[in-house]
Amino acid sequence: MSSVAPVGLTEGKQGRDWTIYLVYPGVAAFVLIFTAYPMLDLLARAFSVDGRFSLEALAGTVAAPYNRAVFWNTLLLGATVAVLGTILATLYAYAIARVAIPGKRFWHFFALLPTISPPILMALGLIMLYGRRGLITHELLGLQSTGLYGFTGLVVAQLISYFPFAYLLMLNLFRGLDASLEEAASTMGANGWNVLRTISLPLLVPGLAGSMLLMFSYSFADLGNPLLLGGDFPVLSSQIYQTIIGMYDIPKGAALAVLLLIPALLMFFAHKALSARMSFASVGAKGSSRHREVRHRGVQIAALIFVGAITLVICLQYATILAGASTQLFGINYGFTTKHFVAALTKSRGALLDTLILGVVASFLSVMLGVLIAWVVARTRVRGGSLLDFTANLPLAIPGTVIGLAFGLAFNSPPLLLTGTAAIIVAAFVVRSLPYGIRSGVAALNQINRTLDEASTTMGATSGQTLWRVLLPIIQPALLAGMIFSFTRSVTTLSAVIFVVSPHWSLVTPTILSQMDRGDVGEAAALSVIVVVMVLAVIHGVPRLLGGDWRETR
Repeated sequence: MSSVAPVGLTEGKQGRDWTIYLVYPGVAAFVLIFTAYPMLDLLARAFSVDGRFSLEALAGTVAAPYNRAVFWNTLLLGATVAVLGTILATLYAYAIARVAIPGKRFWHFFALLPTISPPILMALGLIMLYGRRGLITHELLGLQSTGLYGFTGLVVAQLISYFPFAYLLMLNLFRGLDASLEEAASTMGANGWNVLRTISLPLLVPGLAGSMLLMFSYSFADLGNPLLLGGDFPVLSSQIYQTIIGMYDIPKGAALAVLLLIPALLMFFAHKALSARMSFASVGAKGSSRHREVRHRGVQIAALIFVGAITLVICLQYATILAGASTQLFGINYGFTTKHFVAALTKSRGALLDTLILGVVASFLSVMLGVLIAWVVARTRVRGGSLLDFTANLPLAIPGTVIGLAFGLAFNSPPLLLTGTAAIIVAAFVVRSLPYGIRSGVAALNQINRTLDEASTTMGATSGQTLWRVLLPIIQPALLAGMIFSFTRSVTTLSAVIFVVSPHWSLVTPTILSQMDRGDVGEAAALSVIVVVMVLAVIHGVPRLLGGDWRETR
């Protein structure tokens, strides 16, 4: 079996290969400065008083009955959204992957629509439908109810916003199960329900845990929905925002951030341990690669009703936003107008341009850094590579509100003063998207036979030349997908950037939030529609513009 010598530790005909000695320190410095340093600075602020180590701030925060209530509110909301979201995602994925229903591409498209829009858009849509002057509550039912604001409204908003991510995870898991196991159970007389209960679901246990972790994490990190719909049900993310922005109490805000960070980290590591212990493998001859679809009439009707109901809820949200953007005054005057779009394109033009420019820059940097770190992890054996991989992937477990606050505090003073610059926003974008770039890069590189590296090295190429001329052209589709994902995640995030925006560099999501605070619903709705259209244009337009070179590498 051929093997490739550790990069940077051998000398060929051209002398020592210095590529790893240039790449590794660079990516390690970025990860240390923009991932490790902000979090350590945040912890130092939470565990210090007047420059000395002390538990006073944290203990005082925990001891306050109101803060304890907020903490339990956060856990209750996260647990409810995680359980309900996982149930909805599993049922939806099962309907798409296993039940013979028509229009699967249609249902799949609309299920993923919330992934390309800011989560705050769901709160806006719910307010317009079920608020005091909502279309359904006030116009149709004649009510002026405030029931939307609080726990129920938050659960609904977060389920609509984040259910698609869990659905994608479960859909891939359903499709990845070995079809021969289900075939064998069916051959032995098991019906569809018994196959699902005794074969599929036990194999999906780690995936179900992963789905719950995902929903927990998104619920913890959510800021826009709690600020708009929280009412008398405060959670930690909104409490951190109000403590820092409203009261400018930095020690208390840092302590609250630690309270939010602890359960998020515990769940992240618990899921990793669960996935390592509860793994299943199928043994035996290879069965059919195509799963049988359930064709029982009752199951088909039930699946259609379920996916139709979910799709209707999602479409109703977007239709309401579009109606709010194109009517004179939603809830009072429904006359058609384009003034809100004109206002959004003029008053908020700076936010749109800043978001587009910074999102593009961040997506390019996150993919390039992700590939370089993936190359260090997958193709070299440098000391500290595992630690680099762990640290760079840590933002997966850290709520966006905590990352945003850590950036806002760490880079607000020397030695690295970035407040008010584009660099701090781009860095926040990159740090949030970097783990996904690393994971996709590692997966893509592991699919390439190492003999290609060996052949390139044998012909005199350095490892850097091999990476640039051999490996990168092969993984072009993965790079493009990573850039599009990073761009989408950057332009729709709120929690990670709310503490770092400035008058010099504004972004769309904080602008929408401020418009909602002012009661300018029409312009907020118009700006939301523009963001969705912009993201759709990037997702579908960029691959077409790049043309055949990208498709030929598939």
